[in-house]
Amino acid sequence: MRLTLTSGRLVAAISFAITGYLTALAYIPTLPDSYIVTWFPEASALLGAQVGWIVMGRHVGGGLREAMGRGVSTAVWLLFWALVSFSIHEMLSRALDKRYRQPMEAVGAFLEIGIYFFKLALSVEVLGTLVIGGLISAVLAELANRIWR
Repeated sequence: MRLTLTSGRLVAAISFAITGYLTALAYIPTLPDSYIVTWFPEASALLGAQVGWIVMGRHVGGGLREAMGRGVSTAVWLLFWALVSFSIHEMLSRALDKRYRQPMEAVGAFLEIGIYFFKLALSVEVLGTLVIGGLISAVLAELANRIWR
């Protein structure tokens, strides 16, 4: 995999980091009050930067229409990796509290937690922020690639 620095990759990483941060802020009100979310927006921004760099960054240069499609798919990848990451974190927190007796019980709980977090993400605010942010991020990355080749 090529990891060369290009303007398109850099702008994709920065703009998807912003998208991840804003989506996390939209997601926080859907969580129960018992969840501690002090680091959640920052971790989502880091995930957004990684996904923007790797997924969107490799597809920059195909035109605005293709970029918009790639932006939405990159946003879906961001949601997927955020759900996986935060579900693993929650499962490990519960495991350290000795809530599971066997490892397979923890794996099953990971899937349950992931489904629960996904259901919380199915709100207009969260999905709207994610999709609109993905579209804007893709257009910005494509324009940056055109301007600063």
